[in-house]
Amino acid sequence: MVLNLAESNPTRCGLQAPGVLEALALPESLVYTPDPRGLIRARKALGERLLCKPEELFLAASTSEAYGWLFKLLCDPGDAVLVPKPGYPLFDYLAGLEGVRALPYALDYRHPRGWAIDIDRLLLDAAREKAKAIVLINPNNPTGSYIRADERVRIVEACACLGMAIIADEVFLPYALEDDGAQRSFGGESACLCFTLDGLSKLLCLPQLKLAWLRLSGPEALLAEASARLEIIADAYLSAGAPAMNALPSLLPAADGFVLSLQKRMQENMAALRGLFEEEGSPYRVLRCEGGWTAVLECPRVDSDEELALGLLLHAGVLVHPGYLFEFERDGYLTISLIVPPEQFRRGAAAMRGYLDGLLSL
Repeated sequence: MVLNLAESNPTRCGLQAPGVLEALALPESLVYTPDPRGLIRARKALGERLLCKPEELFLAASTSEAYGWLFKLLCDPGDAVLVPKPGYPLFDYLAGLEGVRALPYALDYRHPRGWAIDIDRLLLDAAREKAKAIVLINPNNPTGSYIRADERVRIVEACACLGMAIIADEVFLPYALEDDGAQRSFGGESACLCFTLDGLSKLLCLPQLKLAWLRLSGPEALLAEASARLEIIADAYLSAGAPAMNALPSLLPAADGFVLSLQKRMQENMAALRGLFEEEGSPYRVLRCEGGWTAVLECPRVDSDEELALGLLLHAGVLVHPGYLFEFERDGYLTISLIVPPEQFRRGAAAMRGYLDGLLSL
């Protein structure tokens, strides 16, 4: 039996939001009333939660689709957008499908403070490449790092000066773990054009419902132009399904309680991981994780990350992801999902420790 500590599909981790089937059974979903921005009843409910106007919101089938829309909106073929490294490997594909170049900007780790953006280098690259947008994952996956207040100030100022837009992916925003309480949404940012992304995939662990949203904000003239152009793009797809949109007002009231319950599971798993790997003199280190669903374990570089991951699978029956999948710059990192059931997590983490200790003793 394999203990899967890489599982990030919440529907396979015993996570289920309440009232989903009932919310999907509304008779209104049998009527087709297309709206390029998404059904107004869904946007009103979402606006009440986000404290914004429904006119600021667009509904899409997924945040991946929303990225595609935004790359179409902001870029011509060959233009550049800046994306974080380490980071989720999907951006290269999404950008490539739109003929856009995804240029990495570095996140550097300093223990125990955590991860920080190399702002000076980012700004130099943005100006040199005439980048059209910067993608900010808040908090980032897999590093679990929120955008710091000082980073935000400099990035917003640069975007306003250079004419860049911010694409802030905040699907993990409410899942704070080891943060300092300073995380804050980019929603409503007014100094530059800003697109904030979220969706049911993480908020209620419902990726199968295929519903996400974009919130637009920024200077009035830029915002009006972007909204009008984005409406044309969205109208070409009309991809958000009526059942999910109609269900949204019934589902959103359960979100805060659901997030809290999942946070408790992840905090339990993180405590177990630290307890197993961080005794005094340990050769391992669990990197600071301010938020999100992923923990990063730093190991002695006795082998490549791929060989370590394969060895864990073949000889310890534990599945984890090697760091290179997320573009860590060197070997010595394994990524672990924090949403798996705690008993499975503890057993898998203990088996990991036994296998890795065995390698070090050779």
